[in-house]
Amino acid sequence: MKEMHEYLVPRYFRDFSCKMGACRRSCCEGWPVTVSMKNYFTLLGLPCRQELRDRLDVGLRVLDHPTEEEYARFSPNWLGDCPMRMEDGRCSIHAELGENALSDVCRLYPRGVRTFCGSLECSLSNSCEGVAELLLRERDPMTWSSESLPLVPPPFPGSPSNKCGFPVSWDARHALLAILRDQSMTLSERLFALRAPLGLPPIPPQNGIPDGLTALCCLLRFFADRSDSIREEAGRCLARYEASPARYADDCRLFADRFPGHAVFFEQLLVNHAFFVQFPYEGLKAPDEWKGLAAVFGLLRVLTVGCTAEDPEEAALVDCAASAFRLIDHTRFSAQTARLLDEGSAAALLAL
Repeated sequence: MKEMHEYLVPRYFRDFSCKMGACRRSCCEGWPVTVSMKNYFTLLGLPCRQELRDRLDVGLRVLDHPTEEEYARFSPNWLGDCPMRMEDGRCSIHAELGENALSDVCRLYPRGVRTFCGSLECSLSNSCEGVAELLLRERDPMTWSSESLPLVPPPFPGSPSNKCGFPVSWDARHALLAILRDQSMTLSERLFALRAPLGLPPIPPQNGIPDGLTALCCLLRFFADRSDSIREEAGRCLARYEASPARYADDCRLFADRFPGHAVFFEQLLVNHAFFVQFPYEGLKAPDEWKGLAAVFGLLRVLTVGCTAEDPEEAALVDCAASAFRLIDHTRFSAQTARLLDEGSAAALLAL
Protein backbone atom coordinates (compact mmCIF):
# COMPACT_ATOMS: atom_id res chain seq x y z
CA MET A 1 0.00 0.00 0.00
CA LYS A 2 1.39 3.40 -0.98
CA GLU A 3 2.33 5.89 1.73
CA MET A 4 -0.20 8.74 1.99
CA HIS A 5 0.49 12.38 2.84
CA GLU A 6 -1.75 15.44 3.30
CA TYR A 7 -1.23 18.23 0.76
CA LEU A 8 -2.86 21.56 0.06
CA VAL A 9 -3.72 21.40 -3.65
CA PRO A 10 -5.56 23.61 -6.18
CA ARG A 11 -9.05 22.62 -7.34
CA TYR A 12 -7.99 21.34 -10.78
CA PHE A 13 -5.30 19.01 -9.33
CA ARG A 14 -7.40 15.83 -9.28
CA ASP A 15 -8.36 16.23 -12.95
CA PHE A 16 -4.77 16.09 -14.21
CA SER A 17 -3.33 13.04 -15.94
CA CYS A 18 -0.14 12.78 -17.96
CA LYS A 19 -0.68 12.75 -21.75
CA MET A 20 2.35 10.45 -22.15
CA GLY A 21 3.27 10.16 -25.83
CA ALA A 22 0.29 12.30 -26.90
CA CYS A 23 2.07 15.56 -26.00
CA ARG A 24 2.71 17.86 -28.94
CA ARG A 25 5.91 18.97 -27.18
CA SER A 26 7.37 16.72 -24.53
CA CYS A 27 8.49 18.11 -21.17
CA CYS A 28 11.89 16.56 -21.99
CA GLU A 29 12.51 19.15 -24.72
CA GLY A 30 14.70 22.16 -24.00
CA TRP A 31 14.94 21.61 -20.25
CA PRO A 32 18.25 20.47 -18.69
CA VAL A 33 16.79 18.60 -15.69
CA THR A 34 18.90 18.70 -12.53
CA VAL A 35 19.21 15.83 -10.03
CA SER A 36 20.32 15.65 -6.41
CA MET A 37 23.56 14.02 -5.27
CA LYS A 38 21.58 11.02 -3.98
CA ASN A 39 19.71 10.68 -7.29
CA TYR A 40 22.96 10.97 -9.24
CA PHE A 41 24.68 8.07 -7.51
CA THR A 42 21.48 6.02 -7.59
CA LEU A 43 21.28 6.50 -11.36
CA LEU A 44 24.96 5.51 -11.74
CA GLY A 45 24.22 2.22 -9.98
CA LEU A 46 21.04 1.26 -11.83
CA PRO A 47 21.00 -2.37 -13.00
CA CYS A 48 20.11 -1.80 -16.65
CA ARG A 49 20.90 -2.79 -20.22
CA GLN A 50 24.11 -1.48 -21.79
CA GLU A 51 22.17 0.84 -24.14
CA LEU A 52 20.61 2.67 -21.18
CA ARG A 53 23.93 2.67 -19.33
CA ASP A 54 25.57 4.37 -22.32
CA ARG A 55 22.82 7.01 -22.40
CA LEU A 56 23.30 7.73 -18.70
CA ASP A 57 27.11 7.86 -18.89
CA VAL A 58 27.02 10.36 -21.76
CA GLY A 59 23.98 12.45 -20.79
CA LEU A 60 24.31 12.83 -17.01
CA ARG A 61 26.90 15.49 -16.08
CA VAL A 62 28.04 16.86 -12.71
CA LEU A 63 27.44 20.63 -12.47
CA ASP A 64 30.33 23.08 -12.29
CA HIS A 65 29.19 24.18 -8.82
CA PRO A 66 27.28 21.16 -7.44
CA THR A 67 25.22 21.20 -4.26
CA GLU A 68 23.56 18.32 -2.46
CA GLU A 69 20.20 19.39 -3.89
CA GLU A 70 21.39 20.21 -7.44
CA TYR A 71 24.39 18.00 -8.10
CA ALA A 72 24.16 17.00 -11.76
CA ARG A 73 21.93 17.40 -14.79
CA PHE A 74 20.74 15.66 -17.92
CA SER A 75 22.35 17.76 -20.66
CA PRO A 76 20.10 18.13 -23.73
CA ASN A 77 21.40 16.60 -26.95
CA TRP A 78 21.94 18.52 -30.19
CA LEU A 79 18.19 18.44 -30.84
CA GLY A 80 17.47 20.03 -27.46
CA ASP A 81 15.96 16.80 -26.11
CA CYS A 82 16.77 14.96 -22.90
CA PRO A 83 19.25 12.18 -23.79
CA MET A 84 16.96 9.70 -21.99
CA ARG A 85 14.07 10.41 -24.34
CA MET A 86 13.23 7.69 -26.86
CA GLU A 87 11.88 8.27 -30.37
CA ASP A 88 8.30 7.57 -29.26
CA GLY A 89 8.56 10.31 -26.58
CA ARG A 90 8.85 7.99 -23.58
CA CYS A 91 11.66 8.08 -21.01
CA SER A 92 14.10 5.19 -21.45
CA ILE A 93 14.64 4.93 -17.67
CA HIS A 94 10.91 4.74 -16.98
CA ALA A 95 10.31 2.32 -19.88
CA GLU A 96 12.96 -0.14 -18.70
CA LEU A 97 12.93 0.19 -14.91
CA GLY A 98 9.66 1.88 -13.95
CA GLU A 99 8.70 5.07 -12.10
CA ASN A 100 10.64 4.30 -8.91
CA ALA A 101 13.96 4.45 -10.79
CA LEU A 102 13.41 8.06 -11.87
CA SER A 103 15.08 11.05 -10.25
CA ASP A 104 12.83 13.09 -7.95
CA VAL A 105 12.23 15.86 -10.52
CA CYS A 106 11.25 13.40 -13.26
CA ARG A 107 9.16 11.29 -10.86
CA LEU A 108 7.16 14.27 -9.66
CA TYR A 109 6.92 16.52 -12.75
CA PRO A 110 4.76 18.53 -13.36
CA ARG A 111 4.03 18.43 -9.63
CA GLY A 112 5.83 20.92 -7.42
CA VAL A 113 6.01 19.91 -3.75
CA ARG A 114 6.60 22.73 -1.27
CA THR A 115 6.47 23.22 2.49
CA PHE A 116 4.71 26.22 3.99
CA CYS A 117 4.30 26.95 7.69
CA GLY A 118 4.91 23.29 8.54
CA SER A 119 2.47 21.89 5.95
CA LEU A 120 2.94 20.27 2.56
CA GLU A 121 1.43 21.72 -0.60
CA CYS A 122 1.50 20.56 -4.19
CA SER A 123 0.52 22.18 -7.46
CA LEU A 124 1.26 21.58 -11.13
CA SER A 125 3.55 23.64 -13.34
CA ASN A 126 2.08 25.61 -16.24
CA SER A 127 5.03 24.33 -18.29
CA CYS A 128 3.12 21.10 -18.90
CA GLU A 129 0.72 21.43 -21.83
CA GLY A 130 -1.74 19.10 -20.09
CA VAL A 131 -1.90 21.54 -17.17
CA ALA A 132 -2.31 24.53 -19.49
CA GLU A 133 -5.18 22.71 -21.24
CA LEU A 134 -6.89 22.13 -17.88
CA LEU A 135 -6.52 25.78 -16.88
CA LEU A 136 -7.96 26.92 -20.21
CA ARG A 137 -11.23 25.23 -19.16
CA GLU A 138 -11.29 26.77 -15.66
CA ARG A 139 -13.67 29.75 -15.46
CA ASP A 140 -14.09 30.38 -11.73
CA PRO A 141 -11.37 31.85 -9.48
CA MET A 142 -8.97 29.20 -8.21
CA THR A 143 -9.53 27.59 -4.81
CA TRP A 144 -7.50 25.13 -2.71
CA SER A 145 -8.31 22.19 -0.45
CA SER A 146 -6.53 19.55 1.62
CA GLU A 147 -6.10 16.17 -0.10
CA SER A 148 -4.56 12.89 1.01
CA LEU A 149 -2.27 11.75 -1.82
CA PRO A 150 -0.03 8.71 -2.42
CA LEU A 151 2.83 11.09 -3.18
CA VAL A 152 6.17 10.75 -1.40
CA PRO A 153 7.73 14.19 -0.83
CA PRO A 154 11.22 14.71 -2.25
CA PRO A 155 14.13 15.12 0.19
CA PHE A 156 14.43 18.82 -0.72
CA PRO A 157 10.91 20.26 -1.02
CA GLY A 158 10.75 23.97 -1.74
CA SER A 159 10.33 26.29 1.20
CA PRO A 160 9.50 30.00 1.55
CA SER A 161 12.14 32.71 1.85
CA ASN A 162 11.46 35.88 3.82
CA LYS A 163 13.99 38.03 1.96
CA CYS A 164 11.11 40.17 0.68
CA GLY A 165 10.11 41.05 4.26
CA PHE A 166 6.49 39.97 3.71
CA PRO A 167 4.88 38.06 6.63
CA VAL A 168 5.20 34.28 6.22
CA SER A 169 1.65 33.16 6.90
CA TRP A 170 -1.14 31.64 4.85
CA ASP A 171 -3.43 34.61 5.57
CA ALA A 172 -0.85 37.09 4.24
CA ARG A 173 -0.13 34.96 1.20
CA HIS A 174 -3.80 34.34 0.51
CA ALA A 175 -4.45 38.08 0.57
CA LEU A 176 -2.09 38.46 -2.40
CA LEU A 177 -3.64 35.49 -4.21
CA ALA A 178 -7.10 37.00 -3.58
CA ILE A 179 -6.02 40.15 -5.44
CA LEU A 180 -4.83 38.08 -8.39
CA ARG A 181 -8.19 36.22 -8.39
CA ASP A 182 -10.32 39.39 -8.22
CA GLN A 183 -12.19 39.39 -11.54
CA SER A 184 -13.64 42.85 -10.89
CA MET A 185 -10.28 44.27 -12.03
CA THR A 186 -8.23 43.77 -15.17
CA LEU A 187 -5.08 41.70 -14.75
CA SER A 188 -2.94 44.81 -15.08
CA GLU A 189 -4.94 46.54 -12.33
CA ARG A 190 -4.51 43.50 -10.09
CA LEU A 191 -0.75 43.48 -10.57
CA PHE A 192 -0.57 47.18 -9.71
CA ALA A 193 -2.80 46.50 -6.67
CA LEU A 194 -0.25 43.99 -5.33
CA ARG A 195 2.23 46.79 -4.66
CA ALA A 196 0.50 48.24 -1.59
CA PRO A 197 0.38 45.03 0.50
CA LEU A 198 3.99 44.32 -0.53
CA GLY A 199 4.94 47.67 1.00
CA LEU A 200 5.82 49.25 -2.35
CA PRO A 201 4.90 52.81 -3.38
CA PRO A 202 2.29 53.24 -6.12
CA ILE A 203 3.37 53.56 -9.74
CA PRO A 204 1.04 55.39 -12.13
CA PRO A 205 -0.39 53.01 -14.74
CA GLN A 206 1.56 53.34 -17.97
CA ASN A 207 -0.20 54.73 -21.02
CA GLY A 208 0.29 53.17 -24.41
CA ILE A 209 2.04 50.09 -25.74
CA PRO A 210 5.39 51.35 -27.19
CA ASP A 211 7.38 51.50 -23.93
CA GLY A 212 6.13 48.10 -22.82
CA LEU A 213 6.88 46.54 -26.19
CA THR A 214 10.40 48.00 -26.16
CA ALA A 215 11.05 46.53 -22.70
CA LEU A 216 9.57 43.19 -23.68
CA CYS A 217 11.66 42.96 -26.87
CA CYS A 218 14.76 43.49 -24.72
CA LEU A 219 13.69 40.55 -22.53
CA LEU A 220 12.96 38.40 -25.58
CA ARG A 221 16.42 39.05 -27.04
CA PHE A 222 18.05 38.20 -23.71
CA PHE A 223 16.18 34.93 -23.15
CA ALA A 224 16.18 33.82 -26.80
CA ASP A 225 19.97 33.70 -26.62
CA ARG A 226 19.90 31.62 -23.43
CA SER A 227 16.85 29.37 -23.49
CA ASP A 228 15.74 26.64 -25.87
CA SER A 229 12.30 26.85 -24.25
CA ILE A 230 11.20 30.04 -26.02
CA ARG A 231 13.88 30.55 -28.69
CA GLU A 232 11.53 29.80 -31.58
CA GLU A 233 8.59 31.78 -30.18
CA ALA A 234 10.78 34.74 -29.20
CA GLY A 235 12.31 34.84 -32.67
CA ARG A 236 8.89 34.95 -34.28
CA CYS A 237 7.70 37.78 -32.04
CA LEU A 238 10.88 39.82 -32.49
CA ALA A 239 10.62 39.48 -36.26
CA ARG A 240 6.98 40.54 -36.07
CA TYR A 241 7.17 43.52 -33.70
CA GLU A 242 10.69 44.89 -33.37
CA ALA A 243 10.64 46.65 -36.74
CA SER A 244 6.85 47.12 -36.87
CA PRO A 245 5.54 47.82 -33.33
CA ALA A 246 2.24 49.18 -34.69
CA ARG A 247 1.38 45.64 -35.80
CA TYR A 248 1.04 44.57 -32.16
CA ALA A 249 -2.18 46.56 -31.55
CA ASP A 250 -3.79 44.94 -34.61
CA ASP A 251 -2.72 41.49 -33.42
CA CYS A 252 -4.19 42.20 -29.97
CA ARG A 253 -7.59 42.91 -31.51
CA LEU A 254 -7.45 39.67 -33.50
CA PHE A 255 -6.34 37.78 -30.39
CA ALA A 256 -9.30 39.09 -28.37
CA ASP A 257 -11.73 38.06 -31.13
CA ARG A 258 -10.26 34.58 -31.50
CA PHE A 259 -9.84 33.84 -27.79
CA PRO A 260 -12.58 35.74 -25.91
CA GLY A 261 -11.77 33.86 -22.68
CA HIS A 262 -8.06 34.66 -22.75
CA ALA A 263 -8.17 37.04 -19.75
CA VAL A 264 -9.49 34.29 -17.46
CA PHE A 265 -6.93 31.87 -18.91
CA PHE A 266 -4.13 34.31 -18.11
CA GLU A 267 -5.57 34.75 -14.60
CA GLN A 268 -5.50 31.00 -14.00
CA LEU A 269 -1.92 30.78 -15.27
CA LEU A 270 -0.74 33.69 -13.10
CA VAL A 271 -2.48 32.44 -9.94
CA ASN A 272 -1.24 28.90 -10.51
CA HIS A 273 2.29 30.19 -11.10
CA ALA A 274 2.17 32.37 -7.97
CA PHE A 275 1.10 29.38 -5.86
CA PHE A 276 3.65 27.07 -7.54
CA VAL A 277 6.65 29.34 -6.82
CA GLN A 278 5.26 30.56 -3.47
CA PHE A 279 5.15 34.21 -4.51
CA PRO A 280 6.39 36.46 -2.86
CA TYR A 281 8.80 34.07 -1.14
CA GLU A 282 11.14 33.20 -4.01
CA GLY A 283 14.18 34.69 -2.25
CA LEU A 284 14.12 38.19 -3.75
CA LYS A 285 13.39 41.59 -2.29
CA ALA A 286 9.82 42.85 -2.64
CA PRO A 287 10.47 45.21 -5.61
CA ASP A 288 12.17 42.39 -7.50
CA GLU A 289 9.40 39.91 -6.69
CA TRP A 290 6.90 42.38 -8.16
CA LYS A 291 9.02 43.05 -11.26
CA GLY A 292 9.31 39.30 -11.84
CA LEU A 293 5.54 38.81 -11.77
CA ALA A 294 5.02 41.80 -14.08
CA ALA A 295 7.53 40.21 -16.48
CA VAL A 296 5.59 36.93 -16.36
CA PHE A 297 2.48 38.80 -17.51
CA GLY A 298 4.31 40.74 -20.24
CA LEU A 299 6.11 37.71 -21.63
CA LEU A 300 2.97 35.57 -21.62
CA ARG A 301 0.91 38.31 -23.26
CA VAL A 302 3.25 39.13 -26.13
CA LEU A 303 4.29 35.54 -26.89
CA THR A 304 0.71 34.29 -27.09
CA VAL A 305 -0.51 37.28 -29.12
CA GLY A 306 2.42 37.09 -31.53
CA CYS A 307 2.56 33.33 -31.98
CA THR A 308 -1.18 32.90 -32.58
CA ALA A 309 -1.39 35.76 -35.09
CA GLU A 310 -0.69 33.34 -37.95
CA ASP A 311 -1.77 30.17 -36.14
CA PRO A 312 -5.13 30.98 -34.52
CA GLU A 313 -5.73 27.49 -33.09
CA GLU A 314 -6.34 26.77 -29.43
CA ALA A 315 -3.46 24.28 -29.45
CA ALA A 316 -1.07 27.07 -30.49
CA LEU A 317 -2.25 29.20 -27.54
CA VAL A 318 -1.72 26.34 -25.08
CA ASP A 319 1.66 25.36 -26.52
CA CYS A 320 2.95 28.92 -26.43
CA ALA A 321 1.87 29.36 -22.80
CA ALA A 322 3.53 26.08 -21.81
CA SER A 323 6.75 27.08 -23.60
CA ALA A 324 6.80 30.41 -21.75
CA PHE A 325 6.48 28.66 -18.40
CA ARG A 326 9.26 26.19 -19.20
CA LEU A 327 11.43 29.27 -18.95
CA ILE A 328 9.52 31.00 -16.13
CA ASP A 329 8.98 28.07 -13.74
CA HIS A 330 12.27 26.22 -14.18
CA THR A 331 14.91 28.94 -14.26
CA ARG A 332 15.79 31.96 -12.12
CA PHE A 333 13.46 34.00 -14.31
CA SER A 334 12.40 36.52 -11.65
CA ALA A 335 15.98 37.13 -10.52
CA GLN A 336 17.14 37.67 -14.10
CA THR A 337 14.28 40.00 -15.03
CA ALA A 338 14.84 41.98 -11.83
CA ARG A 339 18.34 42.80 -13.05
CA LEU A 340 17.15 43.66 -16.55
CA LEU A 341 14.19 45.89 -15.63
CA ASP A 342 13.71 48.94 -13.46
CA GLU A 343 10.28 49.44 -11.88
CA GLY A 344 9.20 51.85 -14.61
CA SER A 345 9.91 49.41 -17.46
CA ALA A 346 8.32 46.58 -15.49
CA ALA A 347 5.21 48.74 -15.03
CA ALA A 348 5.24 49.48 -18.78
CA LEU A 349 4.86 45.74 -19.43
CA LEU A 350 1.42 45.91 -17.82
CA ALA A 351 0.23 48.20 -20.62
CA LEU A 352 0.59 45.30 -23.02
